[in-house]
Amino acid sequence: MSRERPLQGGCSCGRNRYIIQIPQDATERPQVFFDHSHSHRRSQATPLSAWLRVPLSWYQSKTFAFFDDETNATIRRAYTSPREQSSKRHFCGFCGTPLSYWSESPPSEADYISLTLGSLSGEDLRDLEELDLLPKEAVEDAEHDNEKIENVPFASSNDAKEGLPWFENLVQGSKLGNMRRNWGSRQSGNSRFKVEWEIMEWTDENDTEATSSAKRKIGEVEESDAHMEGAH
Repeated sequence: MSRERPLQGGCSCGRNRYIIQIPQDATERPQVFFDHSHSHRRSQATPLSAWLRVPLSWYQSKTFAFFDDETNATIRRAYTSPREQSSKRHFCGFCGTPLSYWSESPPSEADYISLTLGSLSGEDLRDLEELDLLPKEAVEDAEHDNEKIENVPFASSNDAKEGLPWFENLVQGSKLGNMRRNWGSRQSGNSRFKVEWEIMEWTDENDTEATSSAKRKIGEVEESDAHMEGAH
């Protein structure tokens, strides 16, 4: 397995960046895996974490200081749990993004590093299909997906434009696939008030239409803005 362009990733604020260069003569393969062990649940604050495991020799990282008083040690932080003395978890010291997990238990694992899958750039996350690292069912479904995926620059704040058809197909048909999330914002005419909302919708298998009492039409929002302006 080889790849001309390295995989890239980093933290949310852009101070930490890394690349994964797969050698032309590589005999090993990157490994995507999901973990729900107690240690990963606690450290990642999620019931299920996703990782990309690669040989340590493929991995290179850099830090970028935005101000003069920032150092490599303050940008790329490491944490070792008292319960995991043989491991290190790296994260950004400014935005807090979890970046990697390394362990020397067992000793053979010291030659590998696991990167948080979500820290990969959006384009490279979609390219995991190219590396043949995903379940066959997810790849086949994604190939028939007609959704247009826009190329989003790395570290862009416009997260709403990113899409991962292979991940969406993994959860489709499961309980997670019955959940939808919508969000947005609206500003009053005089720019004095701004309303942001987030809606989580759950569709039961026996329901034909999901309803939510938390929804309001645009007209109702405008009427609410008028009341708020009159109160000041």
